[in-house]
Amino acid sequence: MSFKKIAVWLLMLFFMVGLPLATLYVSERLVREVLTLPLREWVAELPERFMVNVLLMLALFNLLYILPRKWFMVTSLLLSGFLVVFAYANQVKMELRSSPISVGDFALLKELGSLEQPVGINVPLLAGIGLAFIVLVAAILFCVPKLKENWILKTGVFLVSVLFLVMMWTDKPASPMENANFENTWWKLELALMRNGVFGNFVMLAKNSRIEPPEGFSADNMKTIAEKYQPDERTGGEKPNVIFLMSESFVDPYLFGEQHFAKDPVPNFRRLYKESLHGGMYSSEFGGGTANVEFEALTGFSMQFMPANFVPYQLYITKPLPSAAYAFREANYETTAIHSYFGWFYQRESVYRQMGFNRFISGEFMDLDQPNDPGKGFPKDKHITDSVIAALDRTEGPDFIHAVAAEGHSPYYKTEQSEFMNSGTLPEETKQYLANYTGKVHGADAELGRMVEEIEARGEPAILVFFGDHYPSFSDNEAIYGEAGTGIANDMLGDYDDFIATHKVPYFIWKSDGNQPAELDVTPNQFSALALEMAGVQGNKVTAILDDMREQGDSVIPYNQWQSEMGPQTQQMKDLQMIQYDLLHGKRYSEYLMPDLVRRPSADYHLGLYPEMHAQKVLETTDSYEFYVEGAPRFSEVLVDGEPVPAEWQSAEQGLAVFSVLKDQVEEDAAIQVVVYNSRGAVLKETSEFTIEETVVTSRQ
Repeated sequence: MSFKKIAVWLLMLFFMVGLPLATLYVSERLVREVLTLPLREWVAELPERFMVNVLLMLALFNLLYILPRKWFMVTSLLLSGFLVVFAYANQVKMELRSSPISVGDFALLKELGSLEQPVGINVPLLAGIGLAFIVLVAAILFCVPKLKENWILKTGVFLVSVLFLVMMWTDKPASPMENANFENTWWKLELALMRNGVFGNFVMLAKNSRIEPPEGFSADNMKTIAEKYQPDERTGGEKPNVIFLMSESFVDPYLFGEQHFAKDPVPNFRRLYKESLHGGMYSSEFGGGTANVEFEALTGFSMQFMPANFVPYQLYITKPLPSAAYAFREANYETTAIHSYFGWFYQRESVYRQMGFNRFISGEFMDLDQPNDPGKGFPKDKHITDSVIAALDRTEGPDFIHAVAAEGHSPYYKTEQSEFMNSGTLPEETKQYLANYTGKVHGADAELGRMVEEIEARGEPAILVFFGDHYPSFSDNEAIYGEAGTGIANDMLGDYDDFIATHKVPYFIWKSDGNQPAELDVTPNQFSALALEMAGVQGNKVTAILDDMREQGDSVIPYNQWQSEMGPQTQQMKDLQMIQYDLLHGKRYSEYLMPDLVRRPSADYHLGLYPEMHAQKVLETTDSYEFYVEGAPRFSEVLVDGEPVPAEWQSAEQGLAVFSVLKDQVEEDAAIQVVVYNSRGAVLKETSEFTIEETVVTSRQ
């Protein structure tokens, strides 16, 4: 064999094997810069999943092997470049949202554009890469000699590649992913990315996010639904403030058995529950899946219309959806979402924009006791109360506020002493777990009482929708729920009564005036329709369906697995499913058939209570400078010439923070900025640069 043939075969071997492996290596290194499982450890700990990614890359590249030699090389370079860019986009999205790119999420520029600080693009680097690509293509076209192709080999390699890709997508005749134990963690997609690999994980997302249309779905049937339901026109006097308060893992501790408690740990909840519209809320979740319950509460849609364990916030909400926020906004309400945890969690920063909120106050924009750290527990609910009141004070007109409180979040450790627990009625381990949980919900209850007091003190009409998202999950659920513990559920997955006992969560809807007790069991998707009706605000096609359902006595959508016990879905439920499928998975016929249903996101959507952060003034003391900054939360960082410096924080008044920096840390002509970062180092908000010379107003001792 001639030297020329050997060189060509070696070059072809590189494009068939070397380039795919190099692309995988570079891509994984890029993504794992923001993950906690390094590439070497991933390969060592999960070699089967690594090999699936290797085979996937080989199959993708060698699918192109059927092309003429030079075109195979050129298209392989293009494919490699695209995959590396895709990996980089995953890295960026992980930094901003802590979630990888999923199907329908290629509009990464929209994702970046929704931030107040878009990601910069390295133009010289991109130009250099483009130039290198042109040089390589020219070298292939003009320097690679023409040799006879082995079309039998090319066809064989192509067919083997097709076979593997078909197996990856259909799991037939064998499932590479199943054999490699790929993980499907919808609740936290970064875990799946980290363990499954960037490309294998994307294929898994693409496969599992496919949802078949409901029977009879068509444009004509969507038109029929649009004509069938009309929201009631509602006009009236003064519009009340409306607050959704979803409390993490909140249930009445007496549901575990009142005899186990020495005194009531949730007196505020119990009083408000008895005074108000109240009942059981049939949660789709147990022990987690918070975002799914709030998805139902805000949109009016149902988790029973999609496969189990899916998380719409993570997978589907990239375009506007009808929601309570949009409906209230149309009635000139200010709409605010609040959550004391990381803003990127469940992609809330981008989802809330698509759901019609004007602003999102996340933990990064609160004056928390300490920075968010899952290892140190979740923020206390006092920060939720403070943020709700601050949002009410900020606006003159009525407010719709959706707040997610996290004090009751797991984990629940053993607590030996508790003022609330009786002795001798439970095994000691069960008692200690319940004592810890009860202490958390007692704290949440105290803040519930304070919030109602603050609302009443304002003298403005208000509606408070309070509900827990699901029952708590313990490290040993059998010890709490089973026969050896409280005995309320021995088989929560296989027995209907036990399932309901661990999924029916109490709720109430309290009004500041005209409050009357009544009982109604619901699924959480009824909350938006109920709140709009009670507030006298016109709803939309979705809430019109939900209103009709309540009138027919069908306020609960049955669980898919328990329809024999709860009854089948009604026609109204099936019509609701049609709209949900159309907007989340279909062609969005609703956008033109129901023009009042889908609205545009707020043009001034922003993170934090205040639209901007800006430095008001600088005061000079004997040994420090005090920077007065409007809209800056406690854990903002002070940068001097681009470098962080130690700063002492204090609150001057609502919305105005003071950051004290020692004089030896800053020169008078230095460029100063105050910046809010998320936990991955992305800039969420920042002031313009300022100097002491330009901003200083006065000196004081």
